[in-house]
Amino acid sequence: MKKLHAIVASLYASLCIAAMFVIPMNKYEWMLEEPEALADGLTFCGLPLDDDLEVRVISFIVLFPLIVAGGALSLKVRKVHSTAWLALVLLFVWGWRFLVYYPFCPGRETY
Repeated sequence: MKKLHAIVASLYASLCIAAMFVIPMNKYEWMLEEPEALADGLTFCGLPLDDDLEVRVISFIVLFPLIVAGGALSLKVRKVHSTAWLALVLLFVWGWRFLVYYPFCPGRETY
């Protein structure tokens, strides 16, 4: 049973990583790869505003069940479960990706 938990947690962690890194932060990021945009010096902050649901929210929603499962399993065994460690590592990766590494564009309102 422990192997099954480890396999399911690893597969779900892979889904969380895919949600964090595969979905673009802005739906207009494809414009950054256009040769004309590169020649004009277009940057991430110059892209049009994206009014869709933010990727950071979507990826956190995907990560949240792993955090809850890790917490529940840790309470059950009364020590930190490996799923909780995995969730903590992914939470740090999420924070790095969307809070530290996320481009800061002063003067842009993103309501």
